[in-house]
Amino acid sequence: MKKTLLLATVLLAAGANAQLVESGFEDWTDGAPNGWGGSRSHTTGISVEQVTENVHGGSSALRIIVPGSDHRRYTTQPVTVEAGVEYTVTFWVRGAGQIRVGLFDDRASGSGFSPYTPYTTASNTWTQVTETITAVNSTSSAEFILSCRSTTAPDHLVVDDVTITSSGGITEVSIHDIQFTTNPNGDSPYVDQVVSTSGIVTATYITFNDDNEPQYRYTYLQDGTGPWNGIVIFDYYNNNNVANIGDALTVIAEVDEFNGLTELTGIQSFTVTATGQPLPAPLVVETGDLASEALESVLVQVVNATCTEAPGGANFGKYKVNDGSGDAVVGKVIYTTTPEPTVGQVLNVTGVVSFAFGEYNLQPRFAEDVEFATAVAEVGALSTATLFPNPAADVVTVDLGAAAGQQVSYRLTDMVGRTIATGLVSDARFMLNVTDLSAGRYHLELRTEQLARTVAVQVVR
Repeated sequence: MKKTLLLATVLLAAGANAQLVESGFEDWTDGAPNGWGGSRSHTTGISVEQVTENVHGGSSALRIIVPGSDHRRYTTQPVTVEAGVEYTVTFWVRGAGQIRVGLFDDRASGSGFSPYTPYTTASNTWTQVTETITAVNSTSSAEFILSCRSTTAPDHLVVDDVTITSSGGITEVSIHDIQFTTNPNGDSPYVDQVVSTSGIVTATYITFNDDNEPQYRYTYLQDGTGPWNGIVIFDYYNNNNVANIGDALTVIAEVDEFNGLTELTGIQSFTVTATGQPLPAPLVVETGDLASEALESVLVQVVNATCTEAPGGANFGKYKVNDGSGDAVVGKVIYTTTPEPTVGQVLNVTGVVSFAFGEYNLQPRFAEDVEFATAVAEVGALSTATLFPNPAADVVTVDLGAAAGQQVSYRLTDMVGRTIATGLVSDARFMLNVTDLSAGRYHLELRTEQLARTVAVQVVR
């Protein structure tokens, strides 16, 4: 009966901005602190002791002894968590060893466990640690985890004054808002934050280790056509988070910057909500514009581009194409172009834009993404649209060519994606006034119901 009453003071009701756990390890029963030692705790390779000297607060603290290098879990008794709610775990620690935080909420992935936070290495002085974890499954059987390893005598790890509070729901963010940035280094404004986002899967691939075993899984996700609307999900193959092209997918994950690539990682929830969905139309871009932060992970197409460098050992099987605006590199991470293109051939290539080792590559996904042509190919009415003069100082005339008479919307943006002008036209020609624009490169996006095309506009002074 005594233990039941004490638990009521330790495990509090969950709610918005509510305190879920408050434990100073003051009360013990049968050699264990009240409110701890849940069913997800390891029972071997770990032991706990009550400490009454050099505590942080009150009269006692918790010593965790894990001499091995493999981590061991010590968990709370079951508490109630809600899906999509972020929980803040704060505690004080001293001693010698490493400690991190996790959550068991019986989620579909990871055997029901969340990804762990990074390890904190304890020192001789008391240090406060604060971590956040998001629940992705509502359950009354959740257990928060102290994961420890490599502790050494005499103190091992001493923990005191643990509090766990709910911090509110996960932020729902569009892919565009995750990717869009004016930061010169290209970092997302949501870097290191856990977000929820949704889109349609446009590409997937798996990489293998030196033993030819599957190691990592990459999933490209997009929620519209145009710059800043694509992102790649990085995950371990064994997590079994599988989606196919055309699946509608919602993920809860951390926004990460890896060597200049914005990606979603540390997947906390991975839910396919529908299958067989139409893909966003590939954005038609000029080859010289492919190397752009705004096009990172976006499904694009280059048209009437001549092969200027064939695949070979020196370029690791990649090749280059040029539509007159500059070279674009076509990679082979997902699909190897077969037959290999030769210098002088004209191609239309569709694929997602990847970024690695400081280089943007266009990655076709399958054979249908590479169209060989012997002359300039027609890829829709917008392929005949022209701009003149370009470069321009005052006015640019846009001739819609074969798209004349259709409802064509246009949007002029600068190099960081800010909208300068928009409109809707159906005449054969229209004018863009660029008199007040600063010198530089801009993008004009033309769009019909079936096709989107982006053309570079150079303003000179």
